[in-house]
Amino acid sequence: MGKKKIRKALTSKSQRRSVVNGVKEARSARAGIESALNKIAAWKKGLNPWITVRGISKNMPFVKKRANEVYGDPRATSNLYKGKSSDE
Repeated sequence: MGKKKIRKALTSKSQRRSVVNGVKEARSARAGIESALNKIAAWKKGLNPWITVRGISKNMPFVKKRANEVYGDPRATSNLYKGKSSDE
């Protein structure tokens, strides 16, 4: 048998939960539409988050892509619904 290591701190015995009750439920409840809205808001700010979209083949039903590949550049589409100005 090998010699035991000398530890400066106490090692956990994993007897108690490390996550407060309700945290996992709150995360799973937020995982739907709210996370999609957060990703769209980040894209509008100019960030480029990863999003999951439908794949084209049967063996890959979902594919991860960057938001700029799917939605385009947010700076180019910001004037999309404003129409042309009267100067032009």
